[in-house]
Amino acid sequence: MNPARWWRHTDRVLIVVTLVLVCIGLLMIGSATHINREGLRLYDFVEKQGGFFLGVTALVVYLMRYDYRRLFRWTPLLYLVNILALAAVMVVGTSALGAQRWIQIGPFSVQPSEFAKLLYLICLARFLCWDKIRVDTWRGLLAVGMFLALPIALVFLQPDLGTSLVFGAITLGMSVIAGLRWIHLRNLLGAFVVSLPFAWFFLLKEYQKNRILVLINPDLDPYNAGYHVTQSKIAIGSGGLIGKGLFGGTQSQLNFLPENHTDFIFAVLGEETGWVGAVLLILLYFILLYRGLQIARTTKDEFGRYIAVGIVSMWLFQIFVNVGMTIGLMPVTGIPLPFLSYGVSALTVNLCSVGLLLNIYQQRKEMLFDR
Repeated sequence: MNPARWWRHTDRVLIVVTLVLVCIGLLMIGSATHINREGLRLYDFVEKQGGFFLGVTALVVYLMRYDYRRLFRWTPLLYLVNILALAAVMVVGTSALGAQRWIQIGPFSVQPSEFAKLLYLICLARFLCWDKIRVDTWRGLLAVGMFLALPIALVFLQPDLGTSLVFGAITLGMSVIAGLRWIHLRNLLGAFVVSLPFAWFFLLKEYQKNRILVLINPDLDPYNAGYHVTQSKIAIGSGGLIGKGLFGGTQSQLNFLPENHTDFIFAVLGEETGWVGAVLLILLYFILLYRGLQIARTTKDEFGRYIAVGIVSMWLFQIFVNVGMTIGLMPVTGIPLPFLSYGVSALTVNLCSVGLLLNIYQQRKEMLFDR
């Protein structure tokens, strides 16, 4: 298919919004890190993120050309690879910030749990297509729970509570589309609430408990557990209506704001572009999610519909939690802001997700590429 014809029959809005989000992300990463740090070259993070964006673009184009329906038969192997990769982190992974989540490959740190989210939702889409799995029954829900149990346990043990919750959000979103009944959802939420005391005393680590306590009372530990969110709220609040200008945020530029190029990139944007910039970013995310849901709604392929809903559920939860923690409405977690936070693993997964959505859209239009 020639480029002009391809452009006419693809989701141009989704492509443009994705490119704009990536560009905003590179700009904010550059602003957050342009003051040289020890051992790093100026704009080192921007160069790495931008370089990976250009490199992954070729993979995205391939995903758009590759009929996603062929993944249907490969899902058992993908599930096995996913489990082995998550297990490998426990053996050969490297630690940072108190968690063992990365595998060092040459000069790059790869985070398997990021890739695991996309692989998991593809496998779950296939699982939900199985005629014997009906999520409107407790037996079907139990089967889905067993399917989720192993990958979510391996991620939780890293420990990575935030990503574990993303797995749960993906499963919930896809189960709702698959026919989850309100009474079952209500009972599941009730069971979750009842299990909270057990999780508090036997599952959560001390620093995770502190983050939840700080959410309730930010002044409980202002110089340790509460420091991140306090500085984030100061940064966003000081941005006012139109912000302090690009490269002009004092909280991020003077290193008061920790993790300003990763988890707290939204605080940098809020400080430097103000309320206007934050609202425009949320609007872009709304368009991104809306396009994903439109693709899910209009496709006739059940497998593709589940994949699209899984991707939207993943993005929606991450956006909600990341933005929420920067303004003090959610506990601090390591969940990145899609397309904005620095991290080559997360960027790769998000771009590949866009490639799959575009593929589903094109199959819906019955405009397969020439082979």
